[in-house]
Amino acid sequence: MPPKRIRCSFNECKLAAQRISGDCAFCNGHYCSNHRLLEDHKCQNLEDCKKEAFEQNAMQLNKERTQVIKGV
Repeated sequence: MPPKRIRCSFNECKLAAQRISGDCAFCNGHYCSNHRLLEDHKCQNLEDCKKEAFEQNAMQLNKERTQVIKGV
């Protein structure tokens, strides 16, 4: 017997969940192509995701900031 397909975790959605791209690391849900984005499945941890992304972007920008060398 083949393994049972994982269904979308979104309310009343009967579509099959996508492997890898449909997995939400913030709420541990499995979603179809229509609900895979955080905004689409109304992820409860959306604000945490935005905050984490902002902090990562800020660190990357600071790392790439041009340094002024005085006296050259």
